[in-house]
Amino acid sequence: MYLKQNKKIFFILLLFPIIWSLCTKNPIGTSIESENEEVSSLKFLYDLTYQKDGKAEREQSILSAELDMIKKAEDFIVLDLFLYNDVYDKTQYQYPNTTQMITDALIAKKKENPNIDIVFITDPINGFYGSYIEKNMQLMKEHNIIVIETNLDALKDSNPLYSGYYRLFIKPFGNNGKGWISNPLDKIAPPINIRSVLKLANFKANHRKLIITEKEALVSSANPHDASSYHSNVAVRFQSDVIPYMLEGEKVIAQQSNIILPKLEYKNTENHTIINTKVKYITENGIFHRLIKNIQQAKEGDNIYMGIFYITDFDLIKEIEKAANRGVSIYIIADPNKDAFGIQKDGSPNRSVLTQLHKKSENIHIRWYDTKGEQYHTKMSYFDFGYQNVVLLGSGNYTRKNLKGYNLEADLEIITEKENDFAKEVAAYFQKIWNNEHGNYTVPFETYQQNNFAKRILYYLQETTGLCTY
Repeated sequence: MYLKQNKKIFFILLLFPIIWSLCTKNPIGTSIESENEEVSSLKFLYDLTYQKDGKAEREQSILSAELDMIKKAEDFIVLDLFLYNDVYDKTQYQYPNTTQMITDALIAKKKENPNIDIVFITDPINGFYGSYIEKNMQLMKEHNIIVIETNLDALKDSNPLYSGYYRLFIKPFGNNGKGWISNPLDKIAPPINIRSVLKLANFKANHRKLIITEKEALVSSANPHDASSYHSNVAVRFQSDVIPYMLEGEKVIAQQSNIILPKLEYKNTENHTIINTKVKYITENGIFHRLIKNIQQAKEGDNIYMGIFYITDFDLIKEIEKAANRGVSIYIIADPNKDAFGIQKDGSPNRSVLTQLHKKSENIHIRWYDTKGEQYHTKMSYFDFGYQNVVLLGSGNYTRKNLKGYNLEADLEIITEKENDFAKEVAAYFQKIWNNEHGNYTVPFETYQQNNFAKRILYYLQETTGLCTY
């Protein structure tokens, strides 16, 4: 009898952390889906690394736009950026000092205008989850810039088989303390401690990439992070009354770290609007809802173009297949998942996922971006409905973690007419890459086609359980 009671107690203790983890929720104020708002300026930006005549070529516009926004700001600057550091193996690679450029610009702005409010929000990964203080953030703090490391513990757990046990048995001991483990990204970077490694295994993040000032905003897929400098990305710079929704979302993140932001007020200085064009700010679940709704709206004769770094979400994949079977032409440009900051990857998850999706319909067309050490880091969909066009772009990868309310994400949906300059620029972007116009951007589907049963099963298990980084 005593043995049976002990078994019951043990079983309850074993299950309780998992149940606790499954019951976690994101804070109120995340998963934003704003109203459709008018827009007074709209600029499509992109970075592309590609080959031409056997040499690497780069077209880059996102960083310069970010620096220009910082320069022109007068009242406030809010930055929410996922990766922000210069940690990489400098004995093997050399990248631009992208992170330092942003840091220097912010400090210069604060010196020029001491009264300007500058808020820098980021993910704890940059100091390896409390192992050390990232040097750029330390510099910003010394110049009276508000620096906030997102409280990831406030977010919903994506890895319930682990996170409940972490919350109960590891989190109470904190993450501070001298590290002794060599930093896996850079041997000369400060060492990390075991509790920080254990926090990493929760697999959650503030993955947003945005900048807001009193005049305008920018939503992007790009991290201003040295080792990401040559990745291919997209962004949109704009002025719209949707920006107050963005500011409210950032206040929520700050509050989870017990920081109350100063009053930040967007001032739309433009007195005209772009005709027949609306924008919607969407985060977390909102990105999923808008993606699904636009795919379901597509009918025979419509076209959908996707540029993706990761795609794994089961529901999204099903809707793509249904759309193709309705006669919608779908064109996907995907990263082959073979390069990650000097580490060679095995193609997971994209190759397994897209190989299976390609079999579902002759209306699904796939090409791989021809990466040479960098990544095709874009997260964008372009819906050509004939009568109008819809573009979704931003930080959200097409995975469960990014679309189902686990990570913090930020996208913009742009609804406009086909003859709008923005729509034309996005269409031209896809055509250039798909058709390898004036350069070598993409390779045929067969190049990275992968029929590997074991990897396919692994993808299903990882996507279902959350035991993965994507």
